Formats: sequence, C-alpha cells, structure tokens
Amino acid sequence: MGETIIVIPFREQAQKILQLSHHQLKKQRKIMNRKQVMDIRPNSDGISQAESNEQQRNWSEDFLRKKSNDPMANYDPTRTHLNFEVVRGGIVQPIDKSKSIMQKMADNLAGRGIKDPNARENVRRRQNTLAQFIFGGSRERMNELAFGNQTLSLDKGADNSHLTRNNDIEEWAKDVYAFVAHRFGEENLVSFYVHLDETNVHAHCTLIPLDREKNRISWRSVFGQNKYEMGQLFSQLHDEFSKEVSMKWGLERGDSIRETGARHRSTYEYKRELVNDVNQLESRKIDLAADIRQEERKLKSLTTMIANLRERRASIQREIDEIARSLGEEGTDNILLTARIKSLRQEMEDIDSKIAERSKMLEETSASLKNIREELFDMKREHQRALEREGDDIDREAARIRMGITSTYNMMLAKTMQEIIPTLNDRQRDILREKGYYDLAENVQNIANCAMLLALNYVKLATSYAESCGGGGVSNLSGWEQKKDEDDERWWVRCIATAAAMVKPSSRKKAQAVGR
Repeated sequence: MGETIIVIPFREQAQKILQLSHHQLKKQRKIMNRKQVMDIRPNSDGISQAESNEQQRNWSEDFLRKKSNDPMANYDPTRTHLNFEVVRGGIVQPIDKSKSIMQKMADNLAGRGIKDPNARENVRRRQNTLAQFIFGGSRERMNELAFGNQTLSLDKGADNSHLTRNNDIEEWAKDVYAFVAHRFGEENLVSFYVHLDETNVHAHCTLIPLDREKNRISWRSVFGQNKYEMGQLFSQLHDEFSKEVSMKWGLERGDSIRETGARHRSTYEYKRELVNDVNQLESRKIDLAADIRQEERKLKSLTTMIANLRERRASIQREIDEIARSLGEEGTDNILLTARIKSLRQEMEDIDSKIAERSKMLEETSASLKNIREELFDMKREHQRALEREGDDIDREAARIRMGITSTYNMMLAKTMQEIIPTLNDRQRDILREKGYYDLAENVQNIANCAMLLALNYVKLATSYAESCGGGGVSNLSGWEQKKDEDDERWWVRCIATAAAMVKPSSRKKAQAVGR
C-alpha cells in the first residue's frame, strides 16, 4: 500500500491557523523562508574550462553582454564588479582569473606531491576527486547581506551600477570559508567565489576530498563509504553549519539541495536555464563537429598542396641538374641554358616560399584542430552532465513539489474545516460537501499523486493516472502550465483542485459501479 502523505491538523491547531490574519500568515511565511542553503556534489570529470570561466566570470565584455542579454540567463553586468573570492587566511580579494580552477587544483596537488587518480593514462573508472559546494540562502536575506538597504532592481536590463558591496556579505563568506576550511582542511580548498551579479547571491566552493592519513584523494574516506553514510554526514554538516554560521546571520537550518531540490535560483529560472544549458551545449557540439570537419578538410588540402609543391620542386631540381650537366658540351647554347636555370631557380624560390607559408598554415590548422577536438571532448562531458542533471532534476523536483503540495493540501483542509470547528450539524456537513472537503479527505493519496504529476506538467500521465484511479478526468487541460505571475502556493492550489476533479468518478462511472 502507498504511503499517505497528508496529515490533517488537530482542531486546536487548525483553529489557531485560521485565526491568523493574512498579514500575519504572510509575515510568518516570510520568516520561515529565511533559510540557509548548502549543496554538496561529487565531481569525477573535473571542472571544464567553460564552467571555470563561468565561476570566475572570465569573460570578454562582448561575451558578458551576450550572456546578460540572453532572456534565459540572469546575469547583471552592472553588478559583476562586486563579485569576489576568499583565499587562504580568509582574505577577501577580487577574483583572480590568471589560472583556471583545474590549473589551481593541479598546482595544489603538485605542490604537495599528491597524484590525481584521474590523470593516469587509460584510466578506466574515474574517481570523485572534487567536492563542489554551493552556499546561499533566501533571496531577500542574501540580498540584504550583500546590499543592505540600497535599492536593488532585479528587472532584466536594470542598471544597478550604483550599488556597493556591503561588509556583511564578506563576513558571511569568511564564516562559510572558515567552516569548510576547519572541517576539511584549508589546504584542500581550491577556490571560493562569491557571486553578487545574479538573481540570488551565492558562493561556489571547490574542495579536494583528501584522506589526510594516507595523503591521497579519497571521496569515500571523507564523505562516506555509501549513500547511507554520505546522507548521515551531510545531515550532520547541515546541523553544524546551522549552529556555526546560519544562526549568526539570521538564517534557519537549510536543507541540502540533494534532499529538497531547492536552488539558489527560482524553480522557473532553474528549469529555463537547465534546458537552455542543454540546448546550447547540444548546439555547440554540432558547431564544433562542423568546425572539425572543416579543419580536417583544410588540413587534407594543405597536406596535398605541400606534397604537390615538393614534387614540383624535386622536378625542377632534376631539370636544373640535367641542364648543369649539359653546360659546356659541344653544340649547346650555354646562354639559353643559363637563362633557363635562372628561371627554374626563381620558380624554386617561389615554391619554397609557398611551402613555408603552407607549412605554417598546416601547423596552425593542426593546432586549431587539436584545440577544437579538446573543446568538443569537454563539451561532450559537460553535455552529458547537463543531461544527467536534467534527468536527476525530475526526481528532486518531484520531492520538492510533493512536500509543497503536502503543506498546501493541509492549508486547504484547514481552511475547509473553518466552518465545522464549533460544532458538527447537517448544515455544516453540507458546507463541507459543497467546498469539496469529502472529495479531498477521502482520496488524499490519489489526489496528491495526480497533483504532483500536474505540477511537473505531465498532463498525459496525470490524466492516465486519474483514470486508473477510477476518475472521470477533466474536459480540457490544453495549455496547462504554471503562469509566470503565479507563485508556487497558488500554482499548487490549482494543481490540487484540478487533481481532485480529475480523480473524482464521473456520474457515468458511478452509475456503472452501482450497476455492478
């Protein structure tokens, strides 16, 4: 049997909730949303140049302008100068872009005589050699830490160049840095960047999971031998992080993205960006493959051209040698032969010049082809990772939506119960029936599951599920999706109400059931 996820509040609890004014509920919700976020992800592929550039904002002005003009991105170029990094000793400084994150990691390991297990030739099974953290919190609180009482506009294309960086965000970042350094060793911290130029202020931290006793990289030694141990350690880290950092900055214990699916971006933004990332990577892969084919054709053409020039040069040399042997012989026109040799040597000089020019082009084309192939290799790995994130996100999003629907469902039940708290009589039972209380309460699990499918925009699956539960479905769900101006709570209410109607047996099915 399936697990029932809805818990109906006690009457006293429901009455207390219902007595709260709309303003009080909004204020309470605002306080409850002051959450700290900490996400931890294993990495076995290394950090691509593209991802490193993104974290360091190692972009040209033209590229940054394109990113900021992208309607599916959330970068604000007028705030990029406010980004910073925290380095050894907890020192805050502008982001150093002289080395990529992987170069920093390589230097870190080389300086300590530690080998990267994934750097071996013909490695068959890649190990998790990096832990990637994202730290953040509720948008309002993080922006407050970053900008204080200054006016911030999150509208696309807004000019926020007047903003200055608040000292609180630097102190918060140093506290987060100190927390990670203390738990895992400051010498294992590769990078720590704080972004103030996106919709949500957040920090990226890259860490080498090092077994200090054996002085070697080992994810399992640091984060657990299996998913159970890893989950326990992550939960403990969240508890400790809350006590040592979050509470100090007015934030409640946050939940891991791994547990809740929360993001330092809104769900709408995250979905759009994820799909955009996958599409862009796919498009870039196609472009790179086309570039490789073009460079290969150019390489082949140059190779053939150089071979032909060398063959012609050898032919000229043979003719010169033949003429040289004929000079001085009786009956030969030495003046004519000398002129011919001069002409051939001039042609040979031209050929030598062309060979040198084509050889340089060949070298440049070979280097370009090598770079494109390397970029394509990185792109393929990044594309695969993006596809995996897109697939894994369904499960995480489903978990987040299920919890949200549970909470919203309880709120709906509590509001429905408002009419029956004092006493229960016939009139009140009629009110409950009219408001759909019986429909909601009697079919909790099926409605919640159907609502979850609707919230994921799986309309066909939701319809099939409702029909499998004996429901009559609804007449029209074309264009079903969350509206841009519709917050999650209103969206979930609509999903639940629609799901309740979908799983409710139609009059025809009821009649058939009675006939049986």
